Amino acid sequence: MKQGLIKQGVEFALACVFFVAASATAAIAEEPVPEDMAKIPAGEFIMGSDALGPNHGAPAHKVYLDEFWMDKYEVTNKQFETVFPDHKRSYLSPGDNSPVSRVTWTDAFNYCRAVKKYLPTESQWEKAARGGTRTADEFPWGKDFDPDMAHGGLKLKDKTAPVGSYPPNGYGLYDMGGNVWEWAFDWVSDYPNTTETLKNPWGPPFRFSIGEFKIRRGGAWSDDIKGMKTGWRDWSALDSNHYHDIGFRCASNPPKPK
Repeated sequence: MKQGLIKQGVEFALACVFFVAASATAAIAEEPVPEDMAKIPAGEFIMGSDALGPNHGAPAHKVYLDEFWMDKYEVTNKQFETVFPDHKRSYLSPGDNSPVSRVTWTDAFNYCRAVKKYLPTESQWEKAARGGTRTADEFPWGKDFDPDMAHGGLKLKDKTAPVGSYPPNGYGLYDMGGNVWEWAFDWVSDYPNTTETLKNPWGPPFRFSIGEFKIRRGGAWSDDIKGMKTGWRDWSALDSNHYHDIGFRCASNPPKPK
């Protein structure tokens, strides 16, 4: 167990170095955004919502993020298997264009790194999901739940939909609510209770986390509607690979000006 924790601590340190190196952007020249990604503008936002309670989204706090790019779609089985061809598809998400599931956090992290991207931080994920909506106690499209806007809230009565089957949010991102939960970079920990603005946070080091759990966001076809709210936090063990409703998408940063 001790060796395992040390190994995870080393992996976290390496991941932080990778993320910081990727995030160290100054004045960014205008670069064309890849067709499969959307631009998320730099700026401050209120992350979390007191209305969601301390376990799932409180306290609300200020976060500033540099500009970044986010995959428009959840990673599909076909995409994932170009890197990990031995992946065994979920019978509840079997198609080439179905979101990949039954993947560990480490699988997701390694895939994003292999395609020269990274697993988005929790704060990046939330800002991207918001898509211009006002608070974290809303869905990616607005205040009220709308079954025509996302594949979710079905409580084990269905399976995944092909990625992009429902309308995008304000940033042009699909399935930020529902379809499958999405792994985020961060270890689980309580939100900071501070009035200061956090800049480009990537969560706590392992020693300050709550067990060996990683954040997942966005809700799923199999789960309750509340999980689809943009500020709702949940978590799973980082080595879990038996879930049929957890997938991911990747993020990237604009190139630095030469």
